[in-house]
Amino acid sequence: MNLRYLILTLLIVSSIKAIAQGNKEYKISGRIKGIGNAKVLLGNKPKNGYGPGFEIQYFDSCYSKDDQFIFKGHADELTFYSIEVPGIANGWVSFIAENTTIEIKGSKDSIYRSIITGSAQNEVYEKYRNEVSYPLSIRRRALYKAIDSLNNRKDSAQVKRFEKTYLEQYNRENETNIGRFIEQAPANYGAMYELSGIADFIKADTAKKYYLQLSGELANTALGKKLRYMLFDYPELVSLKKPVPFFSMPDTTGRIRSISEFRGKYVLVDFWASWCIPCLNELPELKRLDSIYKSDRFQILSISMDTNRKLWTDAIDKHKIDWPNLSDLKGNDNKAAILLNVSAIPVKFLLDPEGNILLKDASLSEIEKILSRAALN
Repeated sequence: MNLRYLILTLLIVSSIKAIAQGNKEYKISGRIKGIGNAKVLLGNKPKNGYGPGFEIQYFDSCYSKDDQFIFKGHADELTFYSIEVPGIANGWVSFIAENTTIEIKGSKDSIYRSIITGSAQNEVYEKYRNEVSYPLSIRRRALYKAIDSLNNRKDSAQVKRFEKTYLEQYNRENETNIGRFIEQAPANYGAMYELSGIADFIKADTAKKYYLQLSGELANTALGKKLRYMLFDYPELVSLKKPVPFFSMPDTTGRIRSISEFRGKYVLVDFWASWCIPCLNELPELKRLDSIYKSDRFQILSISMDTNRKLWTDAIDKHKIDWPNLSDLKGNDNKAAILLNVSAIPVKFLLDPEGNILLKDASLSEIEKILSRAALN
């Protein structure tokens, strides 16, 4: 059965189920052999894994009985849900949640391989992953293994050739696959999720074209709104010589601080996190700039992408960071990071005393050039 036929069939079935159930509730029933009577968590872990900047949330929990469990509730929008058994290696599996009846079957030693049925959205996405995305990812892993081997041999010329020829070829093929998937399944959450992973790395007009093919339901999800902002609003709102968008969030004492209170100074806005080694490695240079230029006309303002308050504050104490530090502890969904389209750290912006953006994604040397010209030292 080809992907297009499966998409149409499953979406029709999904629509019939939604009408029959009033589209009000999901029922997730599972049987994971070997867990016995264990705690089971319903959370938000995404399909392709997550990094330290991901804010893990748990919506519900229950105890299985003889390997079986049931969750009932309502999903406000399409998104990824995950089933997790704490303390078990490879102990979670993710899927696209819908307000329908979903069944999960797996085993304790490989929960991540559980079979999930009942979600048309998830079945369409899994077919794409298994038949299109996974085979390409195997080639990608082989490519990076070859590049690592060349790096170990210090063969920089061959590394550049591999990256130029084969890595670019992989990226083009991956983009083509995702574009075709969006064309075939514009209402599939997985298609939008795949687009979000490459939107920063492909031509802006191409990313916009793909986005505009997505269904209205997807565009109104949290991920859809974030993607739309990144592609359409951010380039217009956040540009050089324009005022930085307003944001506010707590400092380490819980006091709400706003970006506007730093007007009248050159402000170096530094996005970092306690777990970001390159960020920590830059601290000595940041401290040097602070010691040279710190005055009533220059201020460093750090925005943390942490999700754990203790890790954040402990890092500040350990590394003796004495300038203002703000965070809403939402990781990659940090309010300021979304406004300024920060997806990887460290990232720095320099604002002038009127609050306009002088530099975006700036190096410390670029920042120092402007500070030295302004004669702040």
